[in-house]
Amino acid sequence: QGVFTEVSGTIQDAKGLPIPGVTVKNVNTTKLAISDGNGRYKIAASNGESLTYSYVGYTSKTIVVASNNQLNIKLDEADDKTLNDVVVVGYGTQKRSDVTGSVVSVPKSRLSQLPVTNILQSIEGAVAGVNVTTTSTVPGSQPNALIRGQNSITAGSGPFVVVDGVPLSKTGGSLNDINPNDIASVEILKDASATAIYGTNGSNGVILITTKRGTTGKPIIRYSGYAGIENLSNILEPRSGAEYAQKYADFLKQTGQVQQRPVPNIGELPAYNAGTTTDWVKEATQQGIIQDHNVGISGGSQDVKYFISGDYLDQKGVVKGYNFKRLGLRSNLDVNVTSFLTVGTSLFLTSNNYDGGRANLLFATAMSPYGQLYNPNGTYKIFPMDPEQLYTNPLLGLTTTQISRTTNLNGNGYAEIKFPGALTGLKYRLNAGYTYFPKREGSYIGRLANDNNGTARSFNSSTNSYTIENILTYSKDIKKHHFDITA
Repeated sequence: QGVFTEVSGTIQDAKGLPIPGVTVKNVNTTKLAISDGNGRYKIAASNGESLTYSYVGYTSKTIVVASNNQLNIKLDEADDKTLNDVVVVGYGTQKRSDVTGSVVSVPKSRLSQLPVTNILQSIEGAVAGVNVTTTSTVPGSQPNALIRGQNSITAGSGPFVVVDGVPLSKTGGSLNDINPNDIASVEILKDASATAIYGTNGSNGVILITTKRGTTGKPIIRYSGYAGIENLSNILEPRSGAEYAQKYADFLKQTGQVQQRPVPNIGELPAYNAGTTTDWVKEATQQGIIQDHNVGISGGSQDVKYFISGDYLDQKGVVKGYNFKRLGLRSNLDVNVTSFLTVGTSLFLTSNNYDGGRANLLFATAMSPYGQLYNPNGTYKIFPMDPEQLYTNPLLGLTTTQISRTTNLNGNGYAEIKFPGALTGLKYRLNAGYTYFPKREGSYIGRLANDNNGTARSFNSSTNSYTIENILTYSKDIKKHHFDITA
Protein backbone atom coordinates (compact mmCIF):
# COMPACT_ATOMS: atom_id res chain seq x y z
CA GLN A 1 0.00 0.00 0.00
CA GLY A 2 1.08 3.53 -0.68
CA VAL A 3 1.48 6.49 1.66
CA PHE A 4 -1.80 7.86 3.04
CA THR A 5 -3.34 10.56 0.90
CA GLU A 6 -6.56 12.51 1.10
CA VAL A 7 -9.14 11.18 -1.32
CA SER A 8 -11.88 13.64 -2.23
CA GLY A 9 -14.69 14.05 -4.70
CA THR A 10 -18.42 14.52 -5.11
CA ILE A 11 -21.32 12.10 -4.74
CA GLN A 12 -24.30 12.44 -7.07
CA ASP A 13 -27.46 10.52 -7.93
CA ALA A 14 -28.38 9.18 -11.36
CA LYS A 15 -29.70 12.65 -12.35
CA GLY A 16 -26.45 14.37 -11.46
CA LEU A 17 -27.80 15.99 -8.28
CA PRO A 18 -25.52 16.06 -5.23
CA ILE A 19 -26.41 13.74 -2.31
CA PRO A 20 -25.66 15.18 1.12
CA GLY A 21 -25.20 12.98 4.20
CA VAL A 22 -23.65 9.99 2.42
CA THR A 23 -21.47 7.88 4.73
CA VAL A 24 -18.01 7.21 3.31
CA LYS A 25 -16.11 4.47 5.14
CA ASN A 26 -12.55 3.29 4.70
CA VAL A 27 -13.03 -0.47 5.06
CA ASN A 28 -9.37 -1.03 5.94
CA THR A 29 -9.00 1.64 8.66
CA THR A 30 -12.69 2.17 9.65
CA LYS A 31 -12.26 5.94 9.19
CA LEU A 32 -15.50 7.72 8.32
CA ALA A 33 -16.56 10.85 6.45
CA ILE A 34 -19.92 12.43 5.57
CA SER A 35 -20.67 14.27 2.34
CA ASP A 36 -21.66 17.93 2.77
CA GLY A 37 -24.62 19.81 1.34
CA ASN A 38 -22.99 19.88 -2.09
CA GLY A 39 -22.17 16.17 -2.07
CA ARG A 40 -18.44 16.81 -1.48
CA TYR A 41 -16.34 14.62 0.84
CA LYS A 42 -12.74 14.09 1.98
CA ILE A 43 -11.30 11.01 3.65
CA ALA A 44 -7.84 9.62 4.44
CA ALA A 45 -7.00 6.61 2.25
CA SER A 46 -4.10 5.08 0.35
CA ASN A 47 -3.64 3.00 -2.77
CA GLY A 48 -5.27 -0.41 -2.59
CA GLU A 49 -7.68 0.43 0.21
CA SER A 50 -11.45 0.19 -0.26
CA LEU A 51 -14.03 2.94 0.28
CA THR A 52 -17.71 2.14 0.81
CA TYR A 53 -20.40 4.74 0.01
CA SER A 54 -23.81 4.18 1.62
CA TYR A 55 -27.00 6.16 2.09
CA VAL A 56 -30.59 5.23 2.90
CA GLY A 57 -32.59 4.60 -0.27
CA TYR A 58 -29.51 4.06 -2.45
CA THR A 59 -27.49 0.98 -3.35
CA SER A 60 -24.17 0.97 -1.53
CA LYS A 61 -21.02 1.03 -3.64
CA THR A 62 -17.45 -0.05 -2.82
CA ILE A 63 -14.48 1.42 -4.75
CA VAL A 64 -10.80 0.43 -4.51
CA VAL A 65 -8.52 3.48 -4.36
CA ALA A 66 -6.03 3.60 -7.21
CA SER A 67 -3.38 6.21 -7.94
CA ASN A 68 -6.03 8.87 -8.53
CA ASN A 69 -7.01 10.69 -5.32
CA GLN A 70 -10.09 12.26 -6.96
CA LEU A 71 -13.11 9.95 -6.89
CA ASN A 72 -16.51 11.16 -8.10
CA ILE A 73 -19.25 8.68 -7.30
CA LYS A 74 -22.74 8.09 -8.66
CA LEU A 75 -25.22 6.17 -6.48
CA ASP A 76 -28.27 4.42 -7.91
CA GLU A 77 -31.58 4.32 -6.10
CA ALA A 78 -32.19 1.04 -4.29
CA ASP A 79 -34.48 -1.36 -6.12
CA ASP A 80 -35.47 -3.28 -2.97
CA LYS A 81 -38.55 -2.71 -0.85
CA THR A 82 -36.79 -1.42 2.23
CA LEU A 83 -38.50 1.96 2.06
CA ASN A 84 -41.89 0.24 1.96
CA ASP A 85 -41.24 -1.65 5.18
CA VAL A 86 -43.71 -0.87 7.92
CA VAL A 87 -42.22 0.39 11.18
CA VAL A 88 -43.94 0.95 14.50
CA VAL A 89 -44.09 4.58 15.62
CA GLY A 90 -45.97 6.34 18.37
CA TYR A 91 -49.57 5.04 18.44
CA GLY A 92 -49.43 3.42 15.04
CA THR A 93 -47.35 2.27 12.06
CA GLN A 94 -45.91 4.00 9.00
CA LYS A 95 -43.98 3.14 5.89
CA ARG A 96 -40.29 3.72 6.44
CA SER A 97 -40.26 6.10 3.48
CA ASP A 98 -42.91 8.25 5.20
CA VAL A 99 -41.08 8.55 8.51
CA THR A 100 -39.50 11.97 8.93
CA GLY A 101 -38.30 11.51 12.52
CA SER A 102 -35.36 9.43 13.65
CA VAL A 103 -36.70 5.88 13.99
CA VAL A 104 -34.37 2.88 14.01
CA SER A 105 -35.31 -0.80 13.87
CA VAL A 106 -33.23 -3.40 15.66
CA PRO A 107 -32.21 -6.15 13.19
CA LYS A 108 -34.53 -9.14 13.60
CA SER A 109 -31.59 -11.53 13.43
CA ARG A 110 -30.29 -10.13 16.71
CA LEU A 111 -33.66 -10.64 18.37
CA SER A 112 -33.89 -14.32 17.48
CA GLN A 113 -30.31 -15.59 17.31
CA LEU A 114 -28.53 -14.12 20.32
CA PRO A 115 -28.79 -16.03 23.64
CA VAL A 116 -29.60 -13.11 25.96
CA THR A 117 -31.55 -12.74 29.21
CA ASN A 118 -32.54 -9.11 28.58
CA ILE A 119 -33.52 -7.51 25.27
CA LEU A 120 -31.14 -4.58 25.85
CA GLN A 121 -28.25 -7.01 25.44
CA SER A 122 -29.44 -7.58 21.86
CA ILE A 123 -29.55 -3.85 21.18
CA GLU A 124 -26.03 -3.25 22.52
CA GLY A 125 -23.73 -2.22 19.66
CA ALA A 126 -26.44 -2.65 17.02
CA VAL A 127 -28.12 0.77 16.88
CA ALA A 128 -26.41 4.08 16.25
CA GLY A 129 -27.00 6.71 18.91
CA VAL A 130 -28.06 4.15 21.54
CA ASN A 131 -25.51 3.50 24.27
CA VAL A 132 -26.11 0.30 26.24
CA THR A 133 -23.77 -0.36 29.15
CA THR A 134 -23.58 -3.42 31.37
CA THR A 135 -22.37 -2.22 34.76
CA SER A 136 -22.78 -5.57 36.52
CA THR A 137 -22.48 -9.23 35.58
CA VAL A 138 -24.63 -10.33 38.51
CA PRO A 139 -27.29 -12.75 37.22
CA GLY A 140 -30.54 -10.89 36.65
CA SER A 141 -28.95 -7.44 36.55
CA GLN A 142 -30.28 -5.13 33.84
CA PRO A 143 -28.12 -3.07 31.45
CA ASN A 144 -28.53 0.71 31.28
CA ALA A 145 -29.57 2.41 28.04
CA LEU A 146 -29.06 6.01 26.93
CA ILE A 147 -30.48 7.36 23.69
CA ARG A 148 -28.40 10.19 22.25
CA GLY A 149 -26.41 10.70 25.44
CA GLN A 150 -27.01 11.81 29.01
CA ASN A 151 -29.91 14.25 29.16
CA SER A 152 -29.91 15.12 32.84
CA ILE A 153 -27.44 15.37 35.72
CA THR A 154 -29.78 14.44 38.56
CA ALA A 155 -32.94 13.02 36.96
CA GLY A 156 -33.15 9.64 35.26
CA SER A 157 -32.09 9.47 31.62
CA GLY A 158 -33.42 6.03 30.74
CA PRO A 159 -35.74 5.64 27.74
CA PHE A 160 -39.51 5.27 27.98
CA VAL A 161 -40.45 1.65 27.25
CA VAL A 162 -43.76 0.75 25.58
CA VAL A 163 -44.83 -2.87 25.03
CA ASP A 164 -47.69 -3.58 22.60
CA GLY A 165 -48.83 0.03 22.82
CA VAL A 166 -49.02 0.15 26.63
CA PRO A 167 -46.24 1.74 28.74
CA LEU A 168 -44.06 -0.62 30.78
CA SER A 169 -42.05 2.18 32.38
CA LYS A 170 -43.38 3.70 35.60
CA THR A 171 -45.36 0.55 36.46
CA GLY A 172 -42.61 -0.99 38.58
CA GLY A 173 -41.72 -3.52 35.91
CA SER A 174 -38.55 -3.73 33.83
CA LEU A 175 -37.30 -5.32 30.63
CA ASN A 176 -36.30 -8.33 32.73
CA ASP A 177 -40.02 -9.14 32.74
CA ILE A 178 -40.14 -9.49 28.94
CA ASN A 179 -39.00 -12.77 27.44
CA PRO A 180 -36.70 -11.93 24.47
CA ASN A 181 -38.10 -14.95 22.59
CA ASP A 182 -41.58 -13.35 22.60
CA ILE A 183 -40.45 -10.16 20.85
CA ALA A 184 -41.27 -9.66 17.17
CA SER A 185 -39.77 -6.19 16.65
CA VAL A 186 -38.06 -3.35 18.48
CA GLU A 187 -38.20 0.24 17.24
CA ILE A 188 -36.27 3.08 18.84
CA LEU A 189 -37.56 6.66 18.55
CA LYS A 190 -34.66 9.01 19.06
CA ASP A 191 -35.43 12.62 18.16
CA ALA A 192 -38.02 15.14 19.35
CA SER A 193 -40.33 14.78 16.34
CA ALA A 194 -40.54 11.00 16.71
CA THR A 195 -41.16 11.05 20.46
CA ALA A 196 -43.35 14.17 20.62
CA ILE A 197 -46.59 12.21 20.90
CA TYR A 198 -45.41 10.80 24.25
CA GLY A 199 -44.80 14.26 25.71
CA THR A 200 -42.34 14.53 28.60
CA ASN A 201 -42.29 10.74 28.94
CA GLY A 202 -40.41 10.57 25.65
CA SER A 203 -37.81 13.21 26.49
CA ASN A 204 -35.11 10.53 26.83
CA GLY A 205 -36.20 8.55 23.80
CA VAL A 206 -38.70 5.74 23.44
CA ILE A 207 -38.26 1.99 22.95
CA LEU A 208 -41.28 0.39 21.27
CA ILE A 209 -41.55 -3.37 21.67
CA THR A 210 -44.05 -5.44 19.72
CA THR A 211 -44.54 -9.04 20.78
CA LYS A 212 -45.36 -11.92 18.47
CA ARG A 213 -48.97 -12.47 17.38
CA GLY A 214 -50.79 -15.43 15.93
CA THR A 215 -50.93 -16.22 12.23
CA THR A 216 -53.51 -17.87 10.00
CA GLY A 217 -53.00 -21.58 9.57
CA LYS A 218 -52.58 -24.82 11.45
CA PRO A 219 -51.09 -24.68 14.95
CA ILE A 220 -47.30 -24.41 14.92
CA ILE A 221 -45.35 -25.53 17.96
CA ARG A 222 -41.83 -24.15 18.35
CA TYR A 223 -39.18 -24.97 20.94
CA SER A 224 -35.98 -23.06 21.42
CA GLY A 225 -33.42 -23.49 24.13
CA TYR A 226 -29.78 -23.09 24.94
CA ALA A 227 -27.35 -23.93 27.70
CA GLY A 228 -23.89 -22.68 28.45
CA ILE A 229 -21.18 -22.31 31.05
CA GLU A 230 -19.75 -19.12 32.51
CA ASN A 231 -16.33 -18.52 34.02
CA LEU A 232 -14.39 -15.64 35.50
CA SER A 233 -11.99 -13.94 33.11
CA ASN A 234 -8.69 -12.28 33.98
CA ILE A 235 -8.48 -13.69 37.50
CA LEU A 236 -5.73 -12.12 39.58
CA GLU A 237 -3.36 -14.83 40.77
CA PRO A 238 -3.08 -14.68 44.57
CA ARG A 239 0.26 -14.84 46.34
CA SER A 240 1.53 -18.25 47.26
CA GLY A 241 2.15 -19.08 50.91
CA ALA A 242 5.89 -18.56 50.55
CA GLU A 243 5.45 -15.20 48.80
CA TYR A 244 3.01 -14.07 51.50
CA ALA A 245 5.44 -14.97 54.28
CA GLN A 246 8.32 -13.26 52.45
CA LYS A 247 6.24 -10.10 52.01
CA TYR A 248 5.68 -10.00 55.79
CA ALA A 249 9.40 -10.50 56.48
CA ASP A 250 10.32 -7.72 54.02
CA PHE A 251 7.84 -5.36 55.65
CA LEU A 252 9.29 -5.91 59.13
CA LYS A 253 12.83 -5.51 57.86
CA GLN A 254 12.10 -2.25 56.02
CA THR A 255 10.30 -0.78 59.03
CA GLY A 256 13.01 -1.83 61.50
CA GLN A 257 10.87 -4.26 63.48
CA VAL A 258 11.87 -7.58 64.97
CA GLN A 259 10.15 -10.60 63.46
CA GLN A 260 8.64 -12.83 66.14
CA ARG A 261 6.71 -15.28 63.95
CA PRO A 262 6.68 -16.11 60.23
CA VAL A 263 3.12 -14.81 59.60
CA PRO A 264 1.32 -11.66 60.84
CA ASN A 265 -1.43 -13.35 62.90
CA ILE A 266 -1.52 -16.20 65.38
CA GLY A 267 -4.56 -17.65 63.65
CA GLU A 268 -2.46 -18.27 60.54
CA LEU A 269 0.19 -20.36 62.33
CA PRO A 270 -1.60 -23.75 62.25
CA ALA A 271 -1.90 -23.68 58.46
CA TYR A 272 1.66 -22.31 58.08
CA ASN A 273 3.14 -25.05 60.26
CA ALA A 274 1.11 -27.69 58.40
CA GLY A 275 2.20 -26.29 55.04
CA THR A 276 -1.39 -25.96 53.79
CA THR A 277 -2.86 -22.95 51.96
CA THR A 278 -6.35 -21.90 50.86
CA ASP A 279 -7.23 -20.46 47.46
CA TRP A 280 -9.95 -18.11 48.68
CA VAL A 281 -11.00 -16.95 45.20
CA LYS A 282 -11.55 -20.56 44.21
CA GLU A 283 -13.55 -21.19 47.39
CA ALA A 284 -15.83 -18.18 46.73
CA THR A 285 -16.48 -18.96 43.06
CA GLN A 286 -17.97 -21.81 41.06
CA GLN A 287 -18.69 -22.97 37.54
CA GLY A 288 -21.47 -20.72 36.24
CA ILE A 289 -24.30 -22.38 34.31
CA ILE A 290 -27.10 -20.80 32.31
CA GLN A 291 -30.01 -22.52 30.59
CA ASP A 292 -33.16 -21.25 28.92
CA HIS A 293 -36.13 -23.17 27.54
CA ASN A 294 -38.95 -21.63 25.52
CA VAL A 295 -42.06 -23.21 23.99
CA GLY A 296 -44.48 -21.32 21.77
CA ILE A 297 -47.73 -22.21 20.01
CA SER A 298 -49.27 -20.02 17.32
CA GLY A 299 -52.00 -20.37 14.75
CA GLY A 300 -55.59 -19.45 14.03
CA SER A 301 -58.18 -18.82 11.37
CA GLN A 302 -58.85 -15.75 9.27
CA ASP A 303 -60.83 -14.18 12.11
CA VAL A 304 -59.18 -15.59 15.24
CA LYS A 305 -55.41 -15.71 15.77
CA TYR A 306 -53.52 -16.73 18.90
CA PHE A 307 -49.98 -16.92 20.27
CA ILE A 308 -49.12 -18.69 23.54
CA SER A 309 -45.64 -19.15 24.98
CA GLY A 310 -43.88 -20.27 28.13
CA ASP A 311 -40.29 -19.63 29.20
CA TYR A 312 -38.00 -20.87 31.96
CA LEU A 313 -34.57 -19.32 32.58
CA ASP A 314 -32.09 -20.54 35.21
CA GLN A 315 -28.77 -18.77 35.68
CA LYS A 316 -26.22 -19.74 38.32
CA GLY A 317 -23.52 -17.09 38.68
CA VAL A 318 -19.78 -17.59 38.94
CA VAL A 319 -19.72 -16.22 42.49
CA LYS A 320 -21.41 -18.57 44.95
CA GLY A 321 -24.94 -17.58 45.93
CA TYR A 322 -25.65 -15.33 42.93
CA ASN A 323 -28.62 -16.84 41.09
CA PHE A 324 -31.46 -15.73 38.84
CA LYS A 325 -34.55 -17.67 37.82
CA ARG A 326 -37.37 -16.46 35.59
CA LEU A 327 -40.64 -18.16 34.76
CA GLY A 328 -42.86 -16.48 32.19
CA LEU A 329 -46.17 -17.11 30.44
CA ARG A 330 -47.70 -15.08 27.59
CA SER A 331 -50.97 -15.19 25.67
CA ASN A 332 -51.81 -12.90 22.74
CA LEU A 333 -55.20 -13.08 21.03
CA ASP A 334 -56.68 -11.18 18.05
CA VAL A 335 -60.32 -11.57 16.98
CA ASN A 336 -62.10 -10.02 14.01
CA VAL A 337 -65.60 -9.75 15.48
CA THR A 338 -67.07 -8.10 12.38
CA SER A 339 -65.72 -6.54 9.22
CA PHE A 340 -65.24 -3.26 11.08
CA LEU A 341 -64.53 -4.37 14.68
CA THR A 342 -61.36 -6.07 15.93
CA VAL A 343 -60.57 -6.89 19.54
CA GLY A 344 -57.56 -8.47 21.17
CA THR A 345 -55.62 -9.10 24.34
CA SER A 346 -51.99 -9.27 25.42
CA LEU A 347 -51.49 -11.04 28.74
CA PHE A 348 -48.28 -12.05 30.46
CA LEU A 349 -47.15 -13.26 33.85
CA THR A 350 -43.50 -13.16 34.87
CA SER A 351 -41.94 -14.34 38.12
CA ASN A 352 -38.34 -13.33 38.87
CA ASN A 353 -36.38 -15.00 41.68
CA TYR A 354 -33.07 -13.60 42.96
CA ASP A 355 -32.94 -15.66 46.20
CA GLY A 356 -29.72 -16.74 47.86
CA GLY A 357 -27.09 -15.75 50.40
CA ARG A 358 -23.98 -14.57 48.59
CA ALA A 359 -20.22 -14.91 48.95
CA ASN A 360 -18.04 -11.79 49.07
CA LEU A 361 -15.50 -11.80 46.24
CA LEU A 362 -13.77 -8.64 47.49
CA PHE A 363 -13.06 -10.21 50.88
CA ALA A 364 -11.84 -13.37 49.13
CA THR A 365 -9.11 -11.39 47.37
CA ALA A 366 -8.01 -9.88 50.72
CA MET A 367 -7.58 -13.18 52.62
CA SER A 368 -4.25 -14.66 53.69
CA PRO A 369 -3.43 -18.00 52.05
CA TYR A 370 -2.85 -19.28 55.59
CA GLY A 371 -6.25 -18.11 56.85
CA GLN A 372 -8.53 -20.79 58.31
CA LEU A 373 -11.68 -21.51 56.30
CA TYR A 374 -13.48 -23.72 58.83
CA ASN A 375 -13.79 -24.12 62.58
CA PRO A 376 -13.10 -27.59 64.08
CA ASN A 377 -16.89 -28.21 64.16
CA GLY A 378 -17.19 -27.64 60.40
CA THR A 379 -18.75 -24.16 60.48
CA TYR A 380 -17.14 -21.23 58.71
CA LYS A 381 -14.52 -19.45 60.85
CA ILE A 382 -15.74 -15.86 61.19
CA PHE A 383 -12.27 -14.30 61.34
CA PRO A 384 -9.92 -16.52 59.29
CA MET A 385 -6.88 -14.41 60.25
CA ASP A 386 -7.70 -14.15 63.94
CA PRO A 387 -7.09 -11.83 65.79
CA GLU A 388 -7.21 -9.70 62.60
CA GLN A 389 -10.83 -8.51 62.40
CA LEU A 390 -10.69 -6.19 59.40
CA TYR A 391 -12.06 -8.86 57.07
CA THR A 392 -14.58 -11.58 57.85
CA ASN A 393 -14.81 -14.92 56.11
CA PRO A 394 -15.99 -14.25 52.52
CA LEU A 395 -18.31 -17.27 52.66
CA LEU A 396 -20.34 -16.15 55.68
CA GLY A 397 -23.06 -14.82 53.37
CA LEU A 398 -23.85 -18.39 52.30
CA THR A 399 -25.15 -19.10 55.83
CA THR A 400 -27.74 -16.30 55.62
CA THR A 401 -31.27 -16.43 54.27
CA GLN A 402 -31.90 -13.92 51.48
CA ILE A 403 -35.21 -13.59 49.61
CA SER A 404 -35.76 -11.25 46.65
CA ARG A 405 -38.70 -11.92 44.33
CA THR A 406 -40.88 -9.94 41.97
CA THR A 407 -43.96 -10.82 39.95
CA ASN A 408 -45.42 -8.89 37.03
CA LEU A 409 -49.02 -9.63 36.08
CA ASN A 410 -49.88 -7.57 33.04
CA GLY A 411 -53.12 -7.56 31.07
CA ASN A 412 -53.76 -5.37 28.02
CA GLY A 413 -56.78 -5.28 25.76
CA TYR A 414 -57.80 -3.30 22.72
CA ALA A 415 -60.83 -2.68 20.54
CA GLU A 416 -60.47 -1.12 17.09
CA ILE A 417 -63.27 0.18 14.87
CA LYS A 418 -62.73 0.90 11.17
CA PHE A 419 -65.43 3.19 9.85
CA PRO A 420 -66.85 2.28 6.41
CA GLY A 421 -68.32 4.28 3.57
CA ALA A 422 -67.63 8.00 3.44
CA LEU A 423 -65.55 7.66 6.61
CA THR A 424 -63.16 5.12 5.13
CA GLY A 425 -59.70 5.72 6.59
CA LEU A 426 -61.04 6.78 9.99
CA LYS A 427 -60.21 4.42 12.87
CA TYR A 428 -60.91 4.52 16.58
CA ARG A 429 -58.86 2.40 18.98
CA LEU A 430 -59.31 1.89 22.69
CA ASN A 431 -56.31 0.54 24.63
CA ALA A 432 -56.73 -0.53 28.24
CA GLY A 433 -54.01 -1.97 30.43
CA TYR A 434 -53.64 -3.15 34.01
CA THR A 435 -50.44 -4.08 35.84
CA TYR A 436 -50.10 -5.71 39.24
CA PHE A 437 -46.50 -5.76 40.46
CA PRO A 438 -45.87 -7.27 43.92
CA LYS A 439 -42.35 -7.30 45.34
CA ARG A 440 -41.05 -9.29 48.27
CA GLU A 441 -37.70 -9.01 50.06
CA GLY A 442 -36.52 -10.64 53.27
CA SER A 443 -33.35 -11.68 55.05
CA TYR A 444 -32.08 -13.29 58.21
CA ILE A 445 -28.50 -13.02 59.48
CA GLY A 446 -27.60 -15.18 62.48
CA ARG A 447 -24.64 -16.15 64.62
CA LEU A 448 -22.99 -18.17 61.87
CA ALA A 449 -22.68 -14.90 59.92
CA ASN A 450 -21.24 -12.89 62.87
CA ASP A 451 -24.54 -11.52 64.18
CA ASN A 452 -24.91 -12.88 67.75
CA ASN A 453 -28.33 -11.31 68.29
CA GLY A 454 -29.74 -12.23 64.89
CA THR A 455 -31.25 -9.70 62.50
CA ALA A 456 -34.32 -10.25 60.36
CA ARG A 457 -35.78 -7.95 57.72
CA SER A 458 -38.99 -8.21 55.74
CA PHE A 459 -40.30 -5.93 53.01
CA ASN A 460 -43.42 -6.29 50.89
CA SER A 461 -44.88 -3.87 48.37
CA SER A 462 -47.31 -3.93 45.48
CA THR A 463 -47.95 -1.54 42.63
CA ASN A 464 -51.20 -1.27 40.69
CA SER A 465 -51.15 0.63 37.42
CA TYR A 466 -53.94 1.43 35.00
CA THR A 467 -53.70 2.74 31.45
CA ILE A 468 -56.56 3.87 29.22
CA GLU A 469 -55.92 5.37 25.80
CA ASN A 470 -58.40 6.64 23.23
CA ILE A 471 -56.81 7.00 19.81
CA LEU A 472 -58.46 8.40 16.70
CA THR A 473 -56.57 8.19 13.40
CA TYR A 474 -57.40 9.21 9.86
CA SER A 475 -55.44 8.13 6.79
CA LYS A 476 -56.07 9.43 3.27
CA ASP A 477 -54.29 9.17 -0.10
CA ILE A 478 -54.84 11.90 -2.67
CA LYS A 479 -52.94 11.10 -5.86
CA LYS A 480 -49.25 11.06 -4.82
CA HIS A 481 -49.92 12.62 -1.44
CA HIS A 482 -50.49 10.69 1.78
CA PHE A 483 -52.03 12.19 4.92
CA ASP A 484 -52.04 10.78 8.48
CA ILE A 485 -53.81 12.47 11.37
CA THR A 486 -53.68 11.17 14.94
CA ALA A 487 -55.61 12.46 17.94
